[in-house]
Amino acid sequence: EATQKFILRDAPKGHVARLNGCAPTSIVEDNILPEPPFIHRNDLNKLTSFSTSEMNKAIQWSCQQIQREDAINHGKGIASAKRLLQYLKNICLHPDDPKYRRLRLGNRIFQEMIYNTGARGVLLALGFEELYGYMECGPGGGRMLSHERIQQISDAMMIVNQALKMMQVNHDSVVLAQPDGADGFGRDGFGHAGGMNL
Repeated sequence: EATQKFILRDAPKGHVARLNGCAPTSIVEDNILPEPPFIHRNDLNKLTSFSTSEMNKAIQWSCQQIQREDAINHGKGIASAKRLLQYLKNICLHPDDPKYRRLRLGNRIFQEMIYNTGARGVLLALGFEELYGYMECGPGGGRMLSHERIQQISDAMMIVNQALKMMQVNHDSVVLAQPDGADGFGRDGFGHAGGMNL
């Protein structure tokens, strides 16, 4: 079944969205694209981001989406994963340089290979936010990424790299069926090229 099903419900009283602290009037229950869980308003100041296990689950789900996209469009997922790994690698190699943590939404390559694919989910799980035409991560004001954030990005790179290797193995093991007659014997049943079976 290819239909996505979801349920619209009233938001629980006294609960807010964990990322921005807003109290929604309704929530969408969706098993495929779940909303971040809500927390009680009193617990908002205790929570700063997703737990590591929640983040890793979101990254793994996004990598599965990249693999699905690759199965549909041969090679697209591999290109997407490679580009994502390059962005994440640059962030880890230059944790003190905010230019690597600001990805311009108007960039055509970024749009095609990251933003419009499952790779965007990896960035969102890592805490990237869309602000003023960019997807940004980390502290503002030119401050350096914390060791914990660098470790999270490094862990995400390992998950993406595993997905990339699986896609590459799948591509290498695919045996393309030859059409009839492509074996050098001419059209199916008519013998060698230039001759006929008599």
